Amino acid sequence: MNCSKVIDLKDFESSHLRPLLEQFAAVEMQRFGIKDPKVIPDSKHWECAMAIRAFEEFGLIKERNTFAGIGAGTELTTFFLASRGCITFPCDRYMENTPWSDVSPIGMMLEPQWYSELTFPRGHVIPVNTDARKLRLPSSFFDGIYSSGSIEHFGSLDAVTAATLEIARVLKPGGLASISTEFRLEGPEDRPWFDNNCILFTPQLIDDYIIKPSGLKLVGELETTPSDETFYTRRRLIDFLGAARSIQSLADKEAAYPNLVLYHEGFLFCSIHLLLKKPYDWAVTLPTGFDCFDKEIARNNEDAHYALTRTFIKSPCS
Repeated sequence: MNCSKVIDLKDFESSHLRPLLEQFAAVEMQRFGIKDPKVIPDSKHWECAMAIRAFEEFGLIKERNTFAGIGAGTELTTFFLASRGCITFPCDRYMENTPWSDVSPIGMMLEPQWYSELTFPRGHVIPVNTDARKLRLPSSFFDGIYSSGSIEHFGSLDAVTAATLEIARVLKPGGLASISTEFRLEGPEDRPWFDNNCILFTPQLIDDYIIKPSGLKLVGELETTPSDETFYTRRRLIDFLGAARSIQSLADKEAAYPNLVLYHEGFLFCSIHLLLKKPYDWAVTLPTGFDCFDKEIARNNEDAHYALTRTFIKSPCS
C-alpha cells in the first residue's frame, strides 16, 4: 500500500490499516458504551492510521523516540504514539482564542490525559503552545512529525510553505513527516478553492508549496485518483458538518459518515496523505525565510498574554 495517496473506501479493509482502524474504533466506542469496535469510514481515523502505519513500517515507533504534532489539537495520533512509549510534543495555539479553540483547548497545557481514553506514561505527552509558522522547537530533534487536517487552514500558501520549512528544520536527518490535508478532485476553473481558510491542494500546489521549498522528499509515487466506490460515498459538506456536530451515539456516527469525499460550492475534495523524508544532506532551498509572519505571530502572542493576565492574575488592590 502506497504511503502517499488520496483516501479510498477500500483502505478501510486493507490489511495495512485495518488493525489500526479497529484500535481507533475501540477507543471511540468507549464513548458510546460499546465494547466491540465497529469501523466506520472516517477521514480523521484514516489520516491518523496512515501516519501510524508509516511510522511503524519505517521502524520509528520505539521507546522514547520523539514526535511533534503540528496543529495537533487533541488528536488521537498524539496519545496513540505516547501509549506505545514514544514522547510526543503536540503543538498548537492552545493559549490563544482562535476559531479552532474547541479542538485545541487550553486544558491540554494543564493535563493532556483529560482528552484521551488511552493511557500513557506520565511525561510522554508534552503540549507546546506555538505557531506552526515559527515553531518553538529545536532543530534536527524529532524522529517524526505528524500533521492531520491542519495545514489547509493556515490561511495562505506562503503560510503553508513557512510551516513545512519549520517541519523540515525540526526533523532529524532521515526523519519522516506525515502530512494529511485536503485534495481537490474537481471544481470550477475560475477558483482554486471555495474559502481561503480551506486550501484545496493539487499535485502542482503540493510540489510548489510543500515538497520543493521544504527540501523534503516524497516517499512513494503520489496516487491522486480515488475509486468509483469512493466517489459514490460523496456528500455535501454542510450536511456532514451539521450531522457531525451532534454525535452522541453509534447510530449518530453511522448517520453522519462516511465523509471520504465532500462537495461544497461546486468543489469535490477529499483527504490526501503525504509521507516526506528529510535527506541526510538537507539544506534550506529558499534564499530567505518568512519573516513577514513574525509581527503577526508576536501580536497574537501579546494578545494571548494580555487575555490570560486579565483572566488569571488579580490586582493586589482588588
